[in-house]
Amino acid sequence: MSTRPYECAALLLADPHSRRIALARRDDRLIAPQSRLERSDGVAGGPAPRISRARLGCSETRATVFQDAALRAVYEELGQLIARPALQGETLPTGGGWGRLARHRLAPERAALTYLGRALDPSEAETRRHLRVFAAPLSKVSNSIKRRGRADRIVWMTPDNAAAALADAALAPFLDLALSALGGRPRPLRVTFRAGQRVETRL
Repeated sequence: MSTRPYECAALLLADPHSRRIALARRDDRLIAPQSRLERSDGVAGGPAPRISRARLGCSETRATVFQDAALRAVYEELGQLIARPALQGETLPTGGGWGRLARHRLAPERAALTYLGRALDPSEAETRRHLRVFAAPLSKVSNSIKRRGRADRIVWMTPDNAAAALADAALAPFLDLALSALGGRPRPLRVTFRAGQRVETRL
């Protein structure tokens, strides 16, 4: 029987000058920053790039939830913060990851994100993700709060090398896309698996 997928978001932090992607080295393996959703995601007010229902795979009103989860993932994993000063009277979360940042009057900088698409792990996988994937440029990282993430260190890799090192078939097609689509309005990609084969379609 197929395992029910959980919803999460990933952020590919990209340096367009070196043409490399940031990965986290933790416990002798490499991972891309990603996180399950939490209650503080999507609570903050402020602008956000619109993502349609067809491209997001759920109600477009949940776009901010995935955007905030992606930004939080890169902060918690790599210690790289992409945030902006909160406006006077702006709604901010009181708990969770973004609640802790709200104490410093910081809110998610969703405008820094480029939506690359979504992926669903194979039905036979032990744990399955319905993953929404975003990219952001290194230049958007703020120096307002310094902290060490869960990663032992950050490893910068070319998309080809990152795809081989990650061994994550669902995420691999987005690695090249992260650099080519950065800051634009790309047609998002949908990655699924059929009979063990990866299927890539544009949304």
